[in-house]
Amino acid sequence: MRSRKKKDAPTTDAAPESAEATAEAQPLAEGDSAPEMQPTVEGDATADARPPAEEDSGNDGSVDAPRASEELATAPAADSAADTGTPQDSPVAADATGDGATAPGALDSSAAAESSDYADQAATAPGEARGPAEDTAADDAADAPAPAARPSRGRTALRRVGATTSALLLVGAAAGAVVAAQYLTPEPSAAVTAPLVDVPAGPVTAVCAGPPALTSGDGMSVDPDLDPAAATPASRTQLLTLPRADAAAGEGTFTSLDGDAQPLARQGEVRALTTDPAAAGILQAEPVGEVSALLAGATVARATAGDLRGLIATGCQTPASSTWLVGGASEPGASGQLVLTNPGRTPVTVNVTVWTSLGVTDAPLLTGVVIAPGKQTAVLLEAAVTSDPRLALRVDADGGEVTAVVQDARLSGFVPAGVDAVTPAAPPALHQTIPGVVLGESGIDDAASSAVRLVNPGEEVATARVSLLGAEGEQAVSGAEEVAIDPGAVLDLSLAGIAPGAYAVAVKSDVPVTGAVVLARPGTPGELDPDVAPVDRAWTPAAAPLTAGTLPLPGLGQLVDAATVTLSNPAETPVDVDLVPVSGTGSRGKAVQVTVPAKATVATPAADLGDQLAAVELSAEDGVTAAVVLTAKAPDGELISVLPPAADPHAQRAVRVDVR
Repeated sequence: MRSRKKKDAPTTDAAPESAEATAEAQPLAEGDSAPEMQPTVEGDATADARPPAEEDSGNDGSVDAPRASEELATAPAADSAADTGTPQDSPVAADATGDGATAPGALDSSAAAESSDYADQAATAPGEARGPAEDTAADDAADAPAPAARPSRGRTALRRVGATTSALLLVGAAAGAVVAAQYLTPEPSAAVTAPLVDVPAGPVTAVCAGPPALTSGDGMSVDPDLDPAAATPASRTQLLTLPRADAAAGEGTFTSLDGDAQPLARQGEVRALTTDPAAAGILQAEPVGEVSALLAGATVARATAGDLRGLIATGCQTPASSTWLVGGASEPGASGQLVLTNPGRTPVTVNVTVWTSLGVTDAPLLTGVVIAPGKQTAVLLEAAVTSDPRLALRVDADGGEVTAVVQDARLSGFVPAGVDAVTPAAPPALHQTIPGVVLGESGIDDAASSAVRLVNPGEEVATARVSLLGAEGEQAVSGAEEVAIDPGAVLDLSLAGIAPGAYAVAVKSDVPVTGAVVLARPGTPGELDPDVAPVDRAWTPAAAPLTAGTLPLPGLGQLVDAATVTLSNPAETPVDVDLVPVSGTGSRGKAVQVTVPAKATVATPAADLGDQLAAVELSAEDGVTAAVVLTAKAPDGELISVLPPAADPHAQRAVRVDVR
């Protein structure tokens, strides 16, 4: 190792073991002093401290002394400047960092080991004799003050090598862990069956819609010159709680949005309440013991003239945090009123996403709509959405749950072209079934025709196959074997020309979609416009199969002339369904069993089940889709509406728990 002194002290290099180095360090006579050694820079030190060749050093060949010396001579300039206190921009630093200087970290582990060995050998090894010159030089070096905190080059190199070696060891350990993980076989996981967990029974809440109304006030009226009293339809709301095999009918209360509360009175085996005219409000039914109340309710309205000509039936809805509505339009001649109701006790913020025939559209007026507790808000779609003949909506509630329905009213000039309520549809899925599709006589030249509406809310093109489930089984729809639906688009498929009958529409898609069917009943042209026939429309949404539910029959025999229960089976095997009629006096009749073949639909007139019915209960071992089609006669044609069943809340409160 080479030892440095202060600037005014001579630098003494350790004597090499070669013969040539020994000759340069001849012993001095007594009294003579060693010649003064001049300080050297890095480059000079390399020449003065050049090690002997292997054959002269007496090494066994394991140390490559010349290469170690060259490695030491090319130590980083920054270290040299730091060790000697010399600024890096001084001549000494410049010389040390000249061309050929080795960058930090360039010294490999073998070179470091060799340089360390050589440095140890350059000093006198234990047991070896030193000459007088060596003793004198060693004594002078011992008397001279040592540089402050000056680490040797060998130690500096070793520290670098140690750090590099540690890093390499860590990298190697990590690599070993990765390789080992690839060969470690985890223990096989046991399959866990997802159990059904019963949620404790609690009150059941449903929101009942009020009668249809002309859009006026802050929005646009379809006909602003029309007297609202002349177009106000007759309406009523009918509410029921029904008994179970092991429990009586639960107590219930109906509270209108104006604040008036009315209890459901016992009537035979049921509890019932009828409001005439209809009123929007909240129905709450209490559980009976450990069982949720079984309830059903709906509002029906009928008008045979005016802008609201038609039959409009809307079932009481269970509030939800997300609701899909497929139907309505915002083009000229159409008016869509989105009605939102908050039955909770805290404010709810609603955001609505709108899909059109061209894709998703911006609707600022439908973003951040705040609904107060126990209140209702209506927003005109033609004021919030650009003009479009086909709409689909998703209503998302934040901070609570709401109910949503669209009042869809249309005019063809001055002639009424139908009014109905667009009610919630099943969420998008690869398979959908739309029940209650009762088709009448239709032709291509009719003023209006029934149609299937599908929405693709995804980001990929959907390819869908549309078929009909009729009395004779499944049948194809011409031109609907492979229907491409663009991402975010809403598409209508006409059902004109199909034979009259009761059907369900089956949809199979490679991308999740949802949909609904609009039924059209053209009438006879009148004096108002002899060339344009009035039309009534009815929307029936996609629905999930159920095993228990109740079909309400509001106003049957008063506002409604006839009702037909339709049961559709999308499965591959037949399903037996029990239908239990409930009369207006509160008595439950004998169950009637109906077998629904695979991929088929069976229609049963309500008159075949009993007289003056208020509801029909259904139950099945396997799921079926159901609906009740209501009709009424008008002087200029038939009026129509479709109601979905109210699902059994006791069956719905059992949730599946996934264990992951």
